[in-house]
Amino acid sequence: MVDNFVEIVGYQLEKIHTGVIAWLLHSDRSPLPLSEQSAIIGELDPHILADGRIARIEAIREYSFGRRRRIDLVLKISQEDGQRAYILIECKTDSDVSVCQLKKSEAAFREKNPGVPVSTMVLAVGAGRFTLAHQLQDIRSHGFQAIDLSRTLEIFSDLSIAGRTHTLDCWIASMELELMRSSQIEAALASREHPQDPSLFEAGYRSAFPVFYMFYDKLREHLEKGGYKGWGIYSGSNNPALNWLEGWISVGRGGCEIDLYWEFNWCDFCLKAAIGENWDYWQTIRDGLIQLCESCPVTGRVSANCSGRNVTAYRWKYDFCGAPPRSIAEETAKILSHLNGGLCTVADQVGP
Repeated sequence: MVDNFVEIVGYQLEKIHTGVIAWLLHSDRSPLPLSEQSAIIGELDPHILADGRIARIEAIREYSFGRRRRIDLVLKISQEDGQRAYILIECKTDSDVSVCQLKKSEAAFREKNPGVPVSTMVLAVGAGRFTLAHQLQDIRSHGFQAIDLSRTLEIFSDLSIAGRTHTLDCWIASMELELMRSSQIEAALASREHPQDPSLFEAGYRSAFPVFYMFYDKLREHLEKGGYKGWGIYSGSNNPALNWLEGWISVGRGGCEIDLYWEFNWCDFCLKAAIGENWDYWQTIRDGLIQLCESCPVTGRVSANCSGRNVTAYRWKYDFCGAPPRSIAEETAKILSHLNGGLCTVADQVGP
């Protein structure tokens, strides 16, 4: 029986994680000495302070700008010389990391607090951390920080109160369990009928997107070892996606351009098209793309000719519970090797 309050209440709740951090760092009630609070601030961002010593930290949860915007956690750092600095933390458990959110949060905060040092970071401690990899360069180019689950454990695991405080011990144990769950996702799925098997929930997994994000991360690792690099994990609104970001191809001309791209969508590997308003042009090249896909030695199937701005032409279905990530990645590489080079040729033969 699980007696960890984080697991009982719900690891996916961001307020649990920001709440523990706020408890640890709010000087008026922190169980840590100020020197240790200061050391954590230095680990979060070693550049936020100049040479001044910290006199006090105030942790403000759900920092509000009225109805416009909230920041999950703001750390107000007061130095002995009277200077102030702020760390803005947007916490992500299972939702996607958003550079746009970080930019808007920092801009709103700077507008309200001009002229003070501000460090903006995302703390990604759940399955949402797998959406970090393809965005890291963009995040850092804006001067933001990204702290994933492993780094969070490094910062908070060896505090002086470790082993003596139930709140901290439960939080650390729950993050270690999360790391273990993601590392064992292949074995967990291999003993189930499908990736949304209810027994996964009983084993501590959170259903739907988190399970797929964990498996996609393993799949991405093998795909990139095989030479097809640049994959991004994200939410496609109603579905989890593993997209070959470096494989997008623009075809057409004269205002009839559409983008062809490859992605895993749930358990299917798909050839998709971002057609926008160019439905007529899509209809002229769709049959040729299908014929190309049917020439592939890996058998797939035609998708229904549905309307929309993003459509699927062809798909290959995989059994994530019956096939390991390595074999799926190897077969995916065969598909790409056989088909990707011919996409432009098919489009050029028809023309807009």
